Amino acid sequence: MQQRLHYAYLLLFALLCWLPSASADDTLKVGVKLSEPWVMYDPEVAAEERQPTGFSIDLWKALADKLGVQTEWVYFDTTKDLVTAAADSKVDAAISAITVTAQREASVDFSNSMYELGLQIMVAPEFQQSNPFGIMLRELGRLFSWQSALFFLLILFITANLRLWADRSKTAELAFPRGYVPGIREALWWGITMLLTWETPHSRGLARVIDLTWHLMGLILLSILTAVVTSALTAQAVSGAIRSDKDLPGKRVVAVATDAPRTWLEQNGIAVTPVDSIEAGIERVRKGEADALVHDGPRLKYLANQLNQAEGRKVLAVVPTLFNPQNYGIAFADGSPLREQVNRALLQLRESQDGKASIHKDLQDKWIKD
Repeated sequence: MQQRLHYAYLLLFALLCWLPSASADDTLKVGVKLSEPWVMYDPEVAAEERQPTGFSIDLWKALADKLGVQTEWVYFDTTKDLVTAAADSKVDAAISAITVTAQREASVDFSNSMYELGLQIMVAPEFQQSNPFGIMLRELGRLFSWQSALFFLLILFITANLRLWADRSKTAELAFPRGYVPGIREALWWGITMLLTWETPHSRGLARVIDLTWHLMGLILLSILTAVVTSALTAQAVSGAIRSDKDLPGKRVVAVATDAPRTWLEQNGIAVTPVDSIEAGIERVRKGEADALVHDGPRLKYLANQLNQAEGRKVLAVVPTLFNPQNYGIAFADGSPLREQVNRALLQLRESQDGKASIHKDLQDKWIKD
């Protein structure tokens, strides 16, 4: 009897030793995919020399510390390849910006939510502007620059001097005071008012030709300004500002071909043009080839901030409205025992410690800013 118990204990011990669990000596293969600000690295650097950074990288490092394991990063080009690798157990876990969907859940097991977000829309700034006065100021800002203003002042000064000279050459009553300083001051005022009105003393000869030519130039300039502002207001009225997903029907919308936002758009009857990458979508919006890019909100805001800072002006805007709430998760092979361990560690990282913000909140403040 004692011998049987002895064998039973040995069998139980062997079984416990056989059960897979993370230990300090374990090195887990973790799949990642480039996706700012979740996973970032230089793709030109050899894989073994890369030093990835980002929200997902820091989160996994914190999880690995809780689990007492080492990490070997494995790099993938697409989210589809990343999820497939997790499903086929080519990696122990996959983390990046992986949206939890029913289709993906059919092939992998997901952790608890590692981040909650929604879709947002990236547009050119004019598609966010609906105030007519703001549109007018924007168009005038595009039409005029400091170089054009300087050129106008130079032409005004030359024309005023020419008109003053023509006035001095007359034998009849002068239109401007004698002396250069008071004369040119009045001539400059004449130049400004004559652009829009025909308020000028009776003149003949060269003076009348200058008056008429300058006034016609003013009328032409006013016509150009009116046409530019009117066309912008008309285009805005026709196209309309994009303030939410309700404004997307009828617009030229792009989304990454292999990502979840494209599926959502198609399921909701919104015509969408697929692009190979988010960078390609941004380029289309900037060139005016697309009206809107739909993607996960945090990444759009991060990329828009980076581009606006690099350009020194607002070249892209992200519509504040969130829609289609979703979650990011960590993917594991179906039935992986690692999933439960990660879930427990993930809950611990979300809990505040001694009244301080949680590690998860600290990472959010570090990497994901509005």
